[in-house]
Amino acid sequence: MKIALFMIMCSAAANQCMEPHKLSTFNNQYDCLLGGYEESIKKTKEIGKLEVNEHQIYIKFICAPDMKEKKGTGV
Repeated sequence: MKIALFMIMCSAAANQCMEPHKLSTFNNQYDCLLGGYEESIKKTKEIGKLEVNEHQIYIKFICAPDMKEKKGTGV
C-alpha cells in the first residue's frame, strides 16, 4: 500500500490552518516521515524568517494510506 504525504501550513497568529495539500506518495511510513520532515524544512526556509515570525507560521504533516491508490486497484 502506498503512503501519501499531506502538508498543512498553519498560523498561530491567525489561529487557523490551510487545507491539507498532498505532496507525494511513498512505499512505506518511514520514507514518508523522512520526506515530511525534509519538505517542512524546505518550505519553512522558502517562506523565510520574516514571514514565519510575523505570522507565527508552523507546518505539520500527515502520512496516511493513499486512498486514491487503493481505489484504483479495485480493492
